[in-house]
Amino acid sequence: MSTVPDRLLILWHFAVTRWLPSPGSRLRERRLRRFLRRVKTESPFYRGVERDLPILTKTEFLANFEALNRFGITLEEATEVALRAERNRDFRPELPGGITVGMSSGTSGTRHVFLVSRGERCRWAGEMLGRMLSKESLRQILNPLAPPLRIAFFLRASSNLYTTLGSRRVEFEFYDLTRPFADLMSDLEVKPPDVLIAPATVLAGIAGARPAIRPRQVISVAEVLDDRDREMVENVFEVRVDEVYQATEGFLGCSCREGRLHLNEESLRVEPQWVDRESGRFHPVITDFSRRTQWFVRHRLTDVLRIDPTPCPCGRKTTTLLSVEGRSEEVLWLPNSHGDLAPLYPDVVRQVVYSLGDPPDHYRIEQKGMCWMVHLSGGDPEEVTAALIGLAERSGLSSPEVILLPWSDQPVSEKQKRIRCLEKPA
Repeated sequence: MSTVPDRLLILWHFAVTRWLPSPGSRLRERRLRRFLRRVKTESPFYRGVERDLPILTKTEFLANFEALNRFGITLEEATEVALRAERNRDFRPELPGGITVGMSSGTSGTRHVFLVSRGERCRWAGEMLGRMLSKESLRQILNPLAPPLRIAFFLRASSNLYTTLGSRRVEFEFYDLTRPFADLMSDLEVKPPDVLIAPATVLAGIAGARPAIRPRQVISVAEVLDDRDREMVENVFEVRVDEVYQATEGFLGCSCREGRLHLNEESLRVEPQWVDRESGRFHPVITDFSRRTQWFVRHRLTDVLRIDPTPCPCGRKTTTLLSVEGRSEEVLWLPNSHGDLAPLYPDVVRQVVYSLGDPPDHYRIEQKGMCWMVHLSGGDPEEVTAALIGLAERSGLSSPEVILLPWSDQPVSEKQKRIRCLEKPA
């Protein structure tokens, strides 16, 4: 729960985010230049760098963890605190100075730790509430005669970052995905939420369980939300599913009131590294000029984003995305007629599977070289095989060897990966 000074800071960031116009490009550039000057002074890693700062991968960032945070906290120190919290399921302890250590499993399945200060937690909470609360939810918070707004948050691990949302007018309930799913559903019905937040596949699981709840808002986090899960959840709860695009690197984007996904360029500089300029696909290189505990400067993500070139009717001038298609390891690869490897993007593969006359209830595709191991539950296996081979042929690529395997559930506490390239063809 947040303290009184914290709540005032959250309220300030909420008001700025909700009601003030977004800063223009000139103001953002000034903030960015001021931030970079400060980074070159404060960070041992960047001190003395005169020209363009280097682009860092996550591996390089972790290798220089101590030099890329203000307090000189080592990766080993941060990891020890995070792992102890995981073991004890107590996520409240902080490092000296009020620094919270969080641990993310990452969309790639590799765990990484991150650091946030109390001020950054308050900024995150205020911006998140300002961006995501509907008018009805806001009216409930502001009405002293109404019950507090209940937020149910499903994730593998909690954090002081998330519980900062709690107050007298906001009841924040964390649902630990390491517990049995049936127990979570029972608890959910005891405290029906106004706002339901969970990873995409968990939302689909909740919708499939048909609990006696009627959330006013449903928000997908942590995983790629595909069209089939979206449709199912929206049909069950009869509300639009919005998205928050967040990673270890910070608050990267969210849905607007029109339901379209915007990058959080009020706080981020996003440089595209084009994967396929014609289709608008790129890897983002981000610089977060709102954070000072850790410096994420020209940090390259392996996510594949796809730009929506049409302006958004909501009026925000930030970049709009057609989709977050997942990480680069979710792209499948096959040789073309020249022997060069060419990509099959996950949204294309998903669309082919879901367009079948008898689509599977669940599927998972894992590529090892020219073999695609396809785990299925339901559907017509022969139809799935023919559709995947047909997709390769229509794309001018060599056909993979499709190996059908029985379905096996992944632990609900892990991020669900329907498509993954474990090994590219030689």
